[in-house]
Amino acid sequence: MIRSRPSGTVRGTLSPDSIAAGALELGDRDGPEAMAVRRIAAHLGCDPMALYRHFANRVALLDAVADLALADLVLPDDQAPWEARLRSLLTDVRRVALAHPGIAPHIASRPPLGPHGRRIGAVLLGALRSAGLDDHETVAASQVLIAYLSSSIAMAVATQGRRDDRWAEAAQAIRDASEGRLPTERLPAVGSADQFSFGLDLLVAGLRSRTSAPS
Repeated sequence: MIRSRPSGTVRGTLSPDSIAAGALELGDRDGPEAMAVRRIAAHLGCDPMALYRHFANRVALLDAVADLALADLVLPDDQAPWEARLRSLLTDVRRVALAHPGIAPHIASRPPLGPHGRRIGAVLLGALRSAGLDDHETVAASQVLIAYLSSSIAMAVATQGRRDDRWAEAAQAIRDASEGRLPTERLPAVGSADQFSFGLDLLVAGLRSRTSAPS
């Protein structure tokens, strides 16, 4: 388990860790709109310029917040079958990211490369190597999976995974295109956990078809 998150907002004692923790707390409460430097500084009780003594710019600050958001992720057992590791890892990253609504859009657009993100990446690469992929395929497959995970988080942020008017329009379009032959009652909502799980099944099946390693 990765756990190094500072708790609570620290006023008067600024550090990269305390700033990231305070910003994460603010985003959990107020959402993505709160991830402005002035809002974060106000929450921490400091001048906005004080934050730039610790971070080169707003993107660097949000990168740190995004990485911290993944601190609660429990990594899968490295002795588990590769498929189980992949499913567990990607499902849990999505769940943890969406549990932090303020920073989830940033996680989707810039997958974290800090300490927590790198540990996650190491598990992902290890699972793909265990699947029997060669070095080039491992790197390429990892990027495909990260892109899928990122897009699924972004869609979940946008739609909350609910069946809305757009879902109804898409369902009708499918019925029209198939002349009523294709059922849509079980069409997953865009951004839903069901849609993510089904897509992950397809990706894992594709990986399995390229390997001979046991799953």
